[in-house]
Amino acid sequence: MADLMHDQAAGLRALFRRFPCQRVAFAGAVPAAGSTSLAVATAIEAARSGLRVTLIDEHQGAGSATARLGLTSRIDLLQVLNRDAPLSAVRIASQHGVVVVPAARLAAASRQLNRLQTEALDDALIELTRDTELLVIDCAVEDGQLSALARRADRLAVVTAASGASITAAYALIKRHLAGATPVGAGRAIPVHVGVSRARSVADARQAFASLNGVVSEHLGSALHWLGCLPAGYQRPVFSVAGEDALKTGRDLAEKLFVTREADKTGMLSALNEPLADHRSDRGGRAGELPARVA
Repeated sequence: MADLMHDQAAGLRALFRRFPCQRVAFAGAVPAAGSTSLAVATAIEAARSGLRVTLIDEHQGAGSATARLGLTSRIDLLQVLNRDAPLSAVRIASQHGVVVVPAARLAAASRQLNRLQTEALDDALIELTRDTELLVIDCAVEDGQLSALARRADRLAVVTAASGASITAAYALIKRHLAGATPVGAGRAIPVHVGVSRARSVADARQAFASLNGVVSEHLGSALHWLGCLPAGYQRPVFSVAGEDALKTGRDLAEKLFVTREADKTGMLSALNEPLADHRSDRGGRAGELPARVA
């Protein structure tokens, strides 16, 4: 049975390698909005489905993605850029099948990167995505701005609380990202997914999303994509990497990014490109089922 599962996973990876690696940055509009929970959940659900996943962690401490996955490291991606350590030394394999790359020090130094460090960052990203289907960046937002690494993502997932102040902060973050993302944003729109946390109900979360989407559409000319809802009172269970609500949202996003990509050749990516519809799996969403719809 183990050999059969290995062969299936290898076949899925070979299938998905026909598409470029997806680089998704998760950012909280306000502290503790739930972006790390969703970043970790998406990485885990994609890995469970046979994809090669790398998670770059810009946070430190007990609540960081690295700590949640039961890992520790003294090496940071900044040391790779400074030629003080090889890239292989900063990669850590987790028991969940996700490769983690700590980058908190790099995020803190993001605004001071010189030309050589910037070139080294681009080289590191090329190497990190060489054998990866999904690259997840758990962003540390500083003064409402993303790091140089996060700005190189080709998708942004913003998690905002269902409050006026948080929605305002989310708009400012999205505006800066759409205006300054490099280099992938050149010449095309950058998809932005929005999740809402601390909402009393899904209906309230949807209303908050609609309000933000209306402002972004009117002033920035770009429609947002619904990510999901973490309800009021959501709390990650002790000794758990993410709660069930986060895992469900992560599973849905992984499906949008990969399962529906099979239709790309005929221009039928409606599930991925529809900004307001909530496209949920009709197969129950159990772990390991995500790739079953790929022909």
